Amino acid sequence: MKKMIALLSILAMLLTVLSVPAMADEEPIRIGTIYAMSGGKAAIGENILRGIDFAVKEINEKGGVNGRMLEVVRGDHAGDPAQGKSEAERLITQEHVDVMMGCHMSTVTEIVAQVCTQYGVPMITAISTLDRLSDPDHEAMDYFFRLCPLNSVYVKDMLEYLKDSAEQTGEEVKTIAIFTDRAAIGQELIRCVELYKDEYGFDLVATVDYTSDATDLSAQVLALKQANPDAILCDSYIGDATLFVQTLKAQNYTPKMIVAKANGFTDPAFIGNLANVANGVASVVEFNPDLINGQEINEEFKAEYGVNMNGHSAESYTVVWIFKTAIEAAGTTDGAAVRDAIAALDIQGEFPGGRKIVLPYDRIKFEDYDLAGEPHYRDNIYSSVAIAQVQDGEWKTVWPFDFTDTKILYPAPLQ
Repeated sequence: MKKMIALLSILAMLLTVLSVPAMADEEPIRIGTIYAMSGGKAAIGENILRGIDFAVKEINEKGGVNGRMLEVVRGDHAGDPAQGKSEAERLITQEHVDVMMGCHMSTVTEIVAQVCTQYGVPMITAISTLDRLSDPDHEAMDYFFRLCPLNSVYVKDMLEYLKDSAEQTGEEVKTIAIFTDRAAIGQELIRCVELYKDEYGFDLVATVDYTSDATDLSAQVLALKQANPDAILCDSYIGDATLFVQTLKAQNYTPKMIVAKANGFTDPAFIGNLANVANGVASVVEFNPDLINGQEINEEFKAEYGVNMNGHSAESYTVVWIFKTAIEAAGTTDGAAVRDAIAALDIQGEFPGGRKIVLPYDRIKFEDYDLAGEPHYRDNIYSSVAIAQVQDGEWKTVWPFDFTDTKILYPAPLQ
C-alpha cells in the first residue's frame, strides 16, 4: 500500500511538472534598442528607454508574448551614425535580437534600418521624423516601419496652431522666424516651413541656425531680435534648447510666441533646467499627461520613474505593444512573418489584452500613401500631434482647442 501511495505521489508530481507551461525553458524574445546612452543626446535616450522598459515590465507581468518573456538588449549610438551601424550589426549577429527599435536621430535611424533590412530583422522607429526615411529612395527598406508623424505633419500642425491662435490672443500672426540646428532635423524644419508658409499666409523674415552642442548662441538670438517676428519656430536637442531660452533671457528678448518641434524642448530636463523661465514656450507634443488617454498611464509611469511620460517615452512604449501584437499574430519571431504581421495590423482604440492607445489618435495602421504628390511607404497614416505650452512649470495642452480647456498664455512671459 505504501509503495502504491509513493508511486501515485511520484506520478502526480510528474503530471504537475508536465502541465506547467514551458515558459521558463523558452528563450526570451529579444528587443534590440539603439539610442544614445552616452554623449550630449544621452538624456533623450534615457527617457525613451524608460518607455520601453515600462512596456516590457507590463507585458511580462501579464505572461509575456506567446508564453515567452520580453528582454531588452541595448545598443548605444552616442549620436554617431557609424557607431549606430556597428551596434545594429552587433545586436543582430552577436546578440541575436528578434526585432529592433531606434533611433532618435533620423540620420542614425536611416543607417540602422538599412542594416535591419539586410538581415531581415523587423524595425519600428518610434520617433524619427525625417520625411525621406519613407520616400521612394527607401522603398526597398521593407523591414522598416514608422509610428510617429513625419516632419511635414509636425510643421503643418505648428503653422495651423499659429493661424488658430488669433482666436484666443486677438493678434494675428503674420511674420515668422526659424531657429534651428544645422543638422538634419533643422534642415527638415526649414524645408517644411518653406513648403507650407505661403499656404498659411506667413512671411518668413529670418532663418537662423547653429552647430549642435553650441556653447554660445548670442549672435543667433541677436539676429532673431533684430528680425522681430511674431513667432519663432524651433527645433533643437536638449542642451541647445536650454541654452537658447537662457540666452533669450540674458539678452532681454521675449518673443511673443515660441513654438518648438518637440525634441529637446519636451525632454523632462527642459523645465528642470529652466524653471519659471520656460513658461510660455510651446511645442508640438505626441503625448501629454492631461490628454484623456494619457492620464492613467502617466500616474503609473511617474510613480515608477519620478518624471512625467512625454512623447518620446509614450511612443516607445507604444512600439513595444505593436511588436507584441504582431508577434502574437504571426505566431513566431521569424523576421519575414513578423514583418508581414506588422504590415497587416489595424489597431483601433486599444491593443488586444492591453491599454487604449495612449497617443493623441486612436488608430495605428502602416500603409503606403502619397504626401504632397510623392509616394511614401510603411508609415502610420493615422499619427497626429497636439500643441502644449509650459504654464506654471508644467506642459499644458492648448491646441486643438476642442481637446482642452486651457487657454494660450500670451505673450510668452519666459518668467
